[in-house]
Amino acid sequence: MEKNTQEKSLVQVNENSIFYKIKRFFLNLFNKHADTTDNYVAIKNNNNSVESENKKNSFMESIKNIEDEETKLLKLQRQYRSGEIKEEELTEEQVNSLCTLYDRQIANLKKSNNMRKQRLLEYRKKLQTDN
Repeated sequence: MEKNTQEKSLVQVNENSIFYKIKRFFLNLFNKHADTTDNYVAIKNNNNSVESENKKNSFMESIKNIEDEETKLLKLQRQYRSGEIKEEELTEEQVNSLCTLYDRQIANLKKSNNMRKQRLLEYRKKLQTDN
């Protein structure tokens, strides 16, 4: 196996060259102007970021509440299925929430089954047309 002898180092910058000095001059000239306008933009962005942060936090809290309710309900469902909790021990609200959970799960299963059936039918048609 041959070694790669091609040199891949970066070119060294000569800070004493005239081109480097011209480049630095223009960069400094434009950067000073950008710094003065950046302060105004930074203050404006800071106010917007505080508002967006508040919205983000409230949204995250609402998601956590939904997830907490959902996880509690799923935990209750697991306990009910395993026999740790009997139906007589559940409150009316818990029974209703479990019923709606089961209904949602059944609807999702039916939907996914129908999608699988459609894919299988499409696959069968494809195989029949290929043969």
